[in-house]
Amino acid sequence: MTKKKWGQNFLIHNNVAETIVEAAEINNGDSILEIGPGRGMLTRSLLERGAQVTAVEVDPALCEKLRKQFEHEARFTLIDQDIMKVSPEDLAKIVSAPAKVVANLPYNIATPLILRMLFVRKAWESLTIMVQLEVAERICASPDSGKIFGPLSLVGALGFERNIIKIISPDSFRPVPKVDSAIIQLIPHSSSLTHEEEKQFLKWSHLLFQQRRKTLLNGIRRHFPEWFQNCENSLREKYGRRRPETLDFSEWLMLFSDYLQKI
Repeated sequence: MTKKKWGQNFLIHNNVAETIVEAAEINNGDSILEIGPGRGMLTRSLLERGAQVTAVEVDPALCEKLRKQFEHEARFTLIDQDIMKVSPEDLAKIVSAPAKVVANLPYNIATPLILRMLFVRKAWESLTIMVQLEVAERICASPDSGKIFGPLSLVGALGFERNIIKIISPDSFRPVPKVDSAIIQLIPHSSSLTHEEEKQFLKWSHLLFQQRRKTLLNGIRRHFPEWFQNCENSLREKYGRRRPETLDFSEWLMLFSDYLQKI
């Protein structure tokens, strides 16, 4: 039996796999990175479209079954490795660019894996992935979304065009999860920040989101006291009593630019 620690919920409905493949616009000869192929249902759909599939699977028992299942498939390559132990730089080199990521991600790695992929996103044409619905909503959220808008939303906005393709019910999986899932598509784009500034921006904004019930100015005063002292009047004039979740992504970038200029 597959170990629960890997958080795998296997697809049992082929129509869901087909929905993912359709959304990813898979064409003959496309180079695909599949993470967590599980029992191979999505893998099969990808191969039937003529894709070259490189799959990364951590579970040794599943690896053995996948090798037998696709032993005569020349367009299938299996890497038995923990994807979370692969550096972002090496992750980008697993499949030659241009490539697409297509995956039903284990719930427990979805968020940290997307964070890793953010910084090497230019390696991929698109990421069409299934994740827990709550994660999908947070990645795709805007300030209009209310309290779900937060640090993960800024990760999404920083690096990708984001779209929820379809919500998938728990009965599409075994074992049956307690929550809905969602297919999302992330199309990488460039930001106005350098690689190091992107990393700094995410750490900086995460600190300002830590006390959601407090105003943005309270967060700045607590975490960046020197900046607050030097710029209190202008910050109050611009942001008043606004809370972090009310700022849209462009306002976050402007605030970060002000921060960089003042430190």
